Amino acid sequence: MSSDQHGAALPPPPKPGSPPPAKPRGGSRWPLVAVGAAALAVVLGLLATVLSLRALDQANDARDIARAAGAGRVGEPPGTGEPAQTSTPPAPATTGAEPPPEPGTSGSAEPSIDPQTPFKEKYVDERLTLRASCNTNLDIDLDKPEVRVSDGEELRFTARCGGNSSYFNLAPGTKGAQVDAATLSAADCDDRIDKGGIGTDINVPARKSVVLCIRTNLTDARERGDTWKMALVQVTDVNDDGTVVLTAKAWDIPL
Repeated sequence: MSSDQHGAALPPPPKPGSPPPAKPRGGSRWPLVAVGAAALAVVLGLLATVLSLRALDQANDARDIARAAGAGRVGEPPGTGEPAQTSTPPAPATTGAEPPPEPGTSGSAEPSIDPQTPFKEKYVDERLTLRASCNTNLDIDLDKPEVRVSDGEELRFTARCGGNSSYFNLAPGTKGAQVDAATLSAADCDDRIDKGGIGTDINVPARKSVVLCIRTNLTDARERGDTWKMALVQVTDVNDDGTVVLTAKAWDIPL
């Protein structure tokens, strides 16, 4: 038996023609086990990552749902599952009646007038001459005042011939009354109109000393941006040729 340089005994060389000695069985298993363990670790690591990402997504979804639910319950008292009650004033009852318009608006209701209403004098003793052919009309604008041939204003004059009397009519939307004195105040005229007004279909003869109190059209005045007026008109002369002369005064009615 031979020995190595350290003196250890070496196994005898194989005999010629004998098979080589068998390798130990357990020497080649550890590398395979190590590779399998490493692969398993990688798989487990990937699985853990996927589960972590899934859990994070679920947490984000839950947070978004909670925020959305909280936004829909703004003002809800903490710890209650019922929404907070808000104080909403009840809707006004519908009575079918419209409130009166504010002064200066285009509503149809007229402001109230009483003896204490502060009327302001607009003009005094304006002379208007009415001269027209037979069966023709002249429209009288008492806001300015003036006479013109156009569509109706506050007062319309119709000239007649052949012994027929000329006459006046109130224009639509205008209110008036035939009175017995040319010395009435604006408040007196208003009272006479309320107590004894005439319709637009009434013909008032164009005779000397006839006096009319006339309240102008409020809607037209508002649309023009003009003042509402009370006018007093007196027939002061009727000539042989059919010419009629009026004297007019007017007051602004405060709105």
